[in-house]
Amino acid sequence: MGLNIASSLANSAKRFANQLAIVSDDRAFTFSELELWTAKIAKILLKQGMKQGDHVLLLAPNVPEFTAVYYAILRLGGVVVPVNTLFLPNEITDLIDHSDAKLMIVWHALAEKGAAAFEKAETCKTLFFIGTERKNLPQNLFPEGQNRLVIDELIGDVSPEHIDYCQTAPDDTAVILYTSGTTGKSKGVELTHFNLYSNAWYVKEPPALHIQSDSVTLAVLPLFHTFGQTAIQNASIVAGAKIVMVPQFEPRRALAEIEKHSVTHIAAVPTMYNLMLQTQRRYNYNVSSLQVAISGGASLPVAIYHDFQEIFNVKINEGYGLSETSPIACLTPPFDGLNKPGSIGPEFYGTQVRIVRDDGTFADVEEVGELVIRGHNVMKGYYNDAGATAAVFLEGGWFRSGDMAKMDADGYVYIVDRAKDVIIRAGMNIYPREVEEVLHHHPAVLEAAVVGIPDKTLSENVIAFVVLAPGAEVSGQELQKYCRDRLAVYKCPKVVEFVEQLPKNSTGKIMKRALRDRK
Repeated sequence: MGLNIASSLANSAKRFANQLAIVSDDRAFTFSELELWTAKIAKILLKQGMKQGDHVLLLAPNVPEFTAVYYAILRLGGVVVPVNTLFLPNEITDLIDHSDAKLMIVWHALAEKGAAAFEKAETCKTLFFIGTERKNLPQNLFPEGQNRLVIDELIGDVSPEHIDYCQTAPDDTAVILYTSGTTGKSKGVELTHFNLYSNAWYVKEPPALHIQSDSVTLAVLPLFHTFGQTAIQNASIVAGAKIVMVPQFEPRRALAEIEKHSVTHIAAVPTMYNLMLQTQRRYNYNVSSLQVAISGGASLPVAIYHDFQEIFNVKINEGYGLSETSPIACLTPPFDGLNKPGSIGPEFYGTQVRIVRDDGTFADVEEVGELVIRGHNVMKGYYNDAGATAAVFLEGGWFRSGDMAKMDADGYVYIVDRAKDVIIRAGMNIYPREVEEVLHHHPAVLEAAVVGIPDKTLSENVIAFVVLAPGAEVSGQELQKYCRDRLAVYKCPKVVEFVEQLPKNSTGKIMKRALRDRK
């Protein structure tokens, strides 16, 4: 049986040929135009020697070229290796070599970074630039004797004849996603055509986000990240919906796009919602078209949930997933379902989630343990790392998330904290999220992150890093007292450190390892 997720673009091109598929600044592409563009890029790659199963590194922001190249690679049965655009050349080189990428495709604004990475890579033999013509690129990027090409110049000579979709098997690898590395060395997550197609299909269905052909989705999450890739790009392509792309998140830009294009669906991380919330209070954009807002990537503070609903008249539906789960494993149903602030919702359609104790047995209702997952969405494994793959699976195919959680009687899951972020103080477990929730309720606090720092007793101290709201003033002692009035004393921060901003990765996830390294 064949299954190539790229065929979903062909299906939408037949059904919604003249409907807009992508809008980006002053550019727009219908589904038929996107399908033809993808076919032409595929022909260029084929002519340059790409074969089924080849790995192709893609370095691009949220631009139409990302989607066109992504589906062109998959169309040929290749494996897409999307890379974080913020990575430095040496980091990109490491991923080229680790992933065994044979080709590399780079957005023109990142050309020098991409070329520097390509120069030192061992496995990659061909470098493509996309998004402009050669004359607009520095000429030193084209040394003699190296295979460096510009897709925009080659595409005009490509014939428009149809190029068929490669018959890939459901378990064939489609994408290798490198984990964020916020807790250590990145690993290459192998997701199959079945993983990605199933997760995208279920995301767009009515029990989940209900993305339809007349929906308008906003791509503010990086498409090189699993959340934006599945919940926005792939789900929209499957459904025949229009994607409005934002190359780099900025709250005013995001709100302006919602107003201009009558956006109906957005997926974002809590820090993005928080910034949009603060901005909307000041500028009051027309966001009445918004119907569904889904949050993931990090725990959503309950205070932000309530404030967003008050200002936007839309409930944020919290979900949960990881790169290893394609990504969605849990989701609060946006329609006709319980919405429990603080919960990531019940298990997603086609998946199973459970809470397990340290001994591997299933926990009782409301008992804290590690969240484990199995289903259509769970990865094939970590590329070239059998040891790491074996370490994250329990008997029966259960994937270990590394998150501490509990489940209520309705099957709704609550993330307590990352297992590695749990603070142990005098033998007592402290879950940073509980302390962060309290701090978020203080009117002077815009953002807060809590970490544990070892002390001389071989225990840990609770340290809170706080970003103040604009114009707000509060002392560390006042925040400590605020916590003591609401938490057991051993959970309260020993130190409150004020910072201008919290370190975040490209998706807005707070990098707690960087905070711990500061102390």
